[in-house]
Amino acid sequence: MADHDPQSISFENSRAPSEENGLRYAREKLGVAVWKLATGLEGIKTRLADAYVELGILQESDLPPDLVDEWKRIKADLTSGKLQYEIKVIGAELVEQPIGLLLSTLRFMRKKKAEDIARRICALKAELDIRVNKS
Repeated sequence: MADHDPQSISFENSRAPSEENGLRYAREKLGVAVWKLATGLEGIKTRLADAYVELGILQESDLPPDLVDEWKRIKADLTSGKLQYEIKVIGAELVEQPIGLLLSTLRFMRKKKAEDIARRICALKAELDIRVNKS
């Protein structure tokens, strides 16, 4: 076993495996999101809701710094609506319950915008594919 001087190891080299793992993890999660978009049997809005689950799991540190803003924009576009409520009967009372920002946003989103967001998710995944294949 060779002796290594701890001070001779560069910071960049010591972080490389961790960054690569984050990149691969992000690629995996975006791959599942794209799979849900492509294979879901429901409409585009339902498929986007399913894909959002994978996007929400990711952390900023999983992505390359130059792709974080696009990931954040996609998430923001999917949750930018006004919180909506539904009326439910609980016991003998009518109760207003929030349906969540994602579903509230998707409820009133135009199909064209939903399709655009789906394309952006696919493009983000394609960019990660390129980067993982280079490493």
